[in-house]
Amino acid sequence: MKKYLVTILVLFSMLLTQVGIAAAAPSADGTATLVSVEHGLKGPVFTFSVSGKFSKTELKGFLQVQGGDDYSLYCTQVDESTVKCTTSDKVSGVNVVLSWGGGTFWAFVPEAPPAAYCYNVYDYDRTITWKIYGTYCQDYRAEYGDTIPWYNPDWDDYFDAVFLPEHICAGIVEDAYYYPFC
Repeated sequence: MKKYLVTILVLFSMLLTQVGIAAAAPSADGTATLVSVEHGLKGPVFTFSVSGKFSKTELKGFLQVQGGDDYSLYCTQVDESTVKCTTSDKVSGVNVVLSWGGGTFWAFVPEAPPAAYCYNVYDYDRTITWKIYGTYCQDYRAEYGDTIPWYNPDWDDYFDAVFLPEHICAGIVEDAYYYPFC
């Protein structure tokens, strides 16, 4: 019976996502409307437009993923017109049913953003030999010519490293950050 109910709720949620993300939840003191669902680096964030004050008890909730996994829902009233809820970062790219404040909402959670982009950093050591000094990670894909400050412990100083394709001087065949002079 539970699977039948979940299937109906998921199908209904898919219908609602075609129309738009919105549902009203009655509360003793106000209403809530789901206005957006985003998947940040730390997990999904559900943003609600609200009227009225919600108690701590009303801000407790749960979320059920299409297929049956249940998760806790952590909600906070940010100001008098906004409530934000979060859940596990495992919830990604799925339809969900979430409940809090006396209401039930259906939504699609987008895929998690890609993991950070990491690149090796090459520089000279004291014997003037190229070597890897570490890995530099960033939230976006590097483009040729991007520069970063990099600490080289052999020289006890910071130097700019430039993102380049395979490095002719070093004979290294990979896109990476390099000390720019050879």
